[in-house]
Amino acid sequence: MPPAKPPMPSQMPCELAREQASFIREAAQRIFGEDAVVRNYGTYPNSLAIDVETSGVQRDVSDFIGILLTRLDHIPAVSVTERGTKAQGNAKVAYRQGKVL
Repeated sequence: MPPAKPPMPSQMPCELAREQASFIREAAQRIFGEDAVVRNYGTYPNSLAIDVETSGVQRDVSDFIGILLTRLDHIPAVSVTERGTKAQGNAKVAYRQGKVL
């Protein structure tokens, strides 16, 4: 059996400007509800990666991305998880090393 690979080192998410962080948070709360928790886990400012944790019904992510594109010049990676479910994939990375906006 081959030896296991070592775990990937954790990476700090990039810092967002205060105006940009508040715009993203307000847009997520408008689409997903007031109790939405928004985490940034992207390591580069030009490749934004966002996870939205929400309770309740899943809404259309494309509406959220459309609002973000009014101020961003690139398409961000957005994942949505329901509160109380097990985090998987990118949501797990966002939960462990992302910054809450």
